[in-house]
Amino acid sequence: MLNIKENIIRKKIGQLKKINTDHEIVIKPIKKVVILNNPQSNLTFEMFNFLHKTLGINSLDFDIITFKEKNDHYNELRGIVASKNIFNSFGKIKSSEILEFIEKDYDLLLDFTGTQNIYEKYLSLLLKANFKVGYYIEEGLYDLMLNVPIGDVKNFINETKKYLQILGLLSLKSN
Repeated sequence: MLNIKENIIRKKIGQLKKINTDHEIVIKPIKKVVILNNPQSNLTFEMFNFLHKTLGINSLDFDIITFKEKNDHYNELRGIVASKNIFNSFGKIKSSEILEFIEKDYDLLLDFTGTQNIYEKYLSLLLKANFKVGYYIEEGLYDLMLNVPIGDVKNFINETKKYLQILGLLSLKSN
């Protein structure tokens, strides 16, 4: 049986998905990127370097949030760590550090998690980004859903670049 917090978050996800599908995408160059990551995502430091070079965006223009469960031992990338404990019983974020990320406006969200974890879904919907990219999991989560194997980070990055260029969100000159 789901606990109260998970029931509330599930309802909020439904509401946010409706808002997400109705938002207007502004065609502008990508300057600031937020990454949602977890220990199972295969986003290593090497793959992060490949990402920022492939997209032609300075590594300092990326913010990274890693969602971890209690027993996960993963801390390869810089950034902040989140868990289900950042949410109170009513689905509100308790962490001022995470709230800072939520308040920022990003040009692009890259969700490398590829999971059905409701806390990760909720976090991806709360993050403000002009354009959101993730694995094909569930309608309404992202503007672009990639049908690539979960964990195939290199393919995810290459497909993201291809579609961002087609949509005019990324310069054709980027690596």
